[in-house]
Amino acid sequence: MSLSLPSDSGELAIEPSADHRVTILDFWAPTCEPCRKKLPELVARESEAVGKGARLVLVAVLADDESTEFARTTLTAWGVHRPFLVDRSDSSRRQLRVTALPATLITDGSGKLTWVAPPDASVSAILSAVDAAR
Repeated sequence: MSLSLPSDSGELAIEPSADHRVTILDFWAPTCEPCRKKLPELVARESEAVGKGARLVLVAVLADDESTEFARTTLTAWGVHRPFLVDRSDSSRRQLRVTALPATLITDGSGKLTWVAPPDASVSAILSAVDAAR
């Protein structure tokens, strides 16, 4: 599995990266109410994921009329201050068969998709899936 998406600063990023670490890909949208509840908790517990050798990558799924700045402002309102990738055309969602938001996927160190979280997955369940992907 490989995604090529622009970052919020406009640079092209390829995920998962070549650092051979477990990657948590969290897809969210600025207007997604369940995302507003889940994403800040996931970011707050990011240090636990890092302690398990994983990295967290946020992917903003934006509608045609939503700007990157709108997504950044939304994250700030949610108490999250970090970079993110931008999926404007839903290409990554279609490629990965993500049908609902929030969506969290985990890849192992080789980039193989190992787990797709159910939409209501807790952050604890996500962190347990990180253990299984190592």
